[in-house]
Amino acid sequence: INKRFFLDIKKNSGIILHPTSLPGGVGIGDFGKNSYEFVDYLVETKTKVWQVLPLGPTDEIEYSPYSSPSSVLGNINLIDLTNLSSNEVIKIEDKVFNDKFVDYKKVYEYKKEYLSLSSKNIDINEKEYQFFLEDITIRKHLTFLTLVQKNKVSWNKWIDSEYNYTEQLFEFVIKEFESDFKFNLFTQFEFYKQWFQLKEYANKSGIKILGDIPIYVNHNSADVWSDKSLFDLDENGEMTYVSGAVPDDFTVDGQIWNTALYNWENNRLGNYEYWINKLQNNLDKFDYLRIDHFVGFFQYWAIPINETALNGEWRKGPWKNFFKEVSKNIPMSKLLAEDLGVILQETDQILKEYNIPGMKVLQQRIPSDEVDEEIHPHDWNQNIIAYTGTHDSPTIGQWFEESNDIQMRSFNEYKQKLKYSYSNDIWNFISLVWESPTILSVTTIQDVLNLGRSARFNIPGTKSDNWSWRLENMQELDISIDKLKELNENNSRVN
Repeated sequence: INKRFFLDIKKNSGIILHPTSLPGGVGIGDFGKNSYEFVDYLVETKTKVWQVLPLGPTDEIEYSPYSSPSSVLGNINLIDLTNLSSNEVIKIEDKVFNDKFVDYKKVYEYKKEYLSLSSKNIDINEKEYQFFLEDITIRKHLTFLTLVQKNKVSWNKWIDSEYNYTEQLFEFVIKEFESDFKFNLFTQFEFYKQWFQLKEYANKSGIKILGDIPIYVNHNSADVWSDKSLFDLDENGEMTYVSGAVPDDFTVDGQIWNTALYNWENNRLGNYEYWINKLQNNLDKFDYLRIDHFVGFFQYWAIPINETALNGEWRKGPWKNFFKEVSKNIPMSKLLAEDLGVILQETDQILKEYNIPGMKVLQQRIPSDEVDEEIHPHDWNQNIIAYTGTHDSPTIGQWFEESNDIQMRSFNEYKQKLKYSYSNDIWNFISLVWESPTILSVTTIQDVLNLGRSARFNIPGTKSDNWSWRLENMQELDISIDKLKELNENNSRVN
């Protein structure tokens, strides 16, 4: 294997905590002081990797981090309002927010009002804003965001002069919709500034950030609007097929994601420039990048628009030349693959060739019936990211509540081989993953805190009440510090 494809993670451990789940802020976790305290918690426990979900803008229906109008811009609701560049004195009515979960509609409305007032008097011609706008992708995506807010309909219903990006359109939008553009420029500038300050603090503390990028983007997104030919659209710019997941044991009807599919032939003709730019843009924000639904590069489920997932069809992805082209420009040693679900020989071939670690999730690997081909985590491969569960999984506590007799028997057999066992089975579950030889072992903050079903972050295939769980205060973490530090030290995961 070419040396540049060796993952530059040493044997470490990580915690999944999306910033929205931090306490404090204005009804939502943000890049304020508690995010820095969380970095300190990782340092104290000798945990080296902080895994976050995608940090892009969300839609305002399901608020999913995996459904975004831009693959490049940030979720402005993560901005810490106490650390803005603007010196405006903001006077708006205080609101009372829930500490236990994010009330997204209420939070987004409040922060929009606050940040609108903060952006009112900025000077677009200031050097730092002009430098930010030198990036053509940023200009395109800010133009889109401003137009979609004004037009309030999908881009393919816009007037001809707004249908395609030009530099003249960019200048027109600044003049014609000045206050909206100022709002978008200011908030994205603040997002980037605050995120990079936090990342720098984490990196200087020895903590790496593992980011996440969805394979697909929304149809009504800056990505599709500015690169229409790269997506599978008809002559009116509409989708005829949408993305989704094939029916399986977990979702018998399959899943409809409703995001745009790619025109892979046109991507190939453009040497995958869109993908190279998108990956590079995200790698600028993170130390490592997990690609969600990695199997979609090999084959993908295409569902006719307005039909059920059961009516989908398999299509071939671009894998043969995609990775060859992308690897010429992107440091493959920074990438991780979410390769769960469909098992393909071709996926395995690419993961091996480029030394990209795949994933194993212990909740899915504990035998649930008598037909058992699973192996003990002690025997897993080294070049894998091992998880207790993910943001889509039940908490371990909930998993125990819902597991069948065979799963419990299998778990009890597995834990007999633990070198370091605990009186608490949630910690034994975590310990099984930490004792595996895998390069990185990861759990969620909910599991470290022994939380049950009410702390679950997302239930795939459902459209409401997801992404909202929060820590109530940072002191909740104190009880886990010694145990997590000991677990990392016992398993030599402190490099």
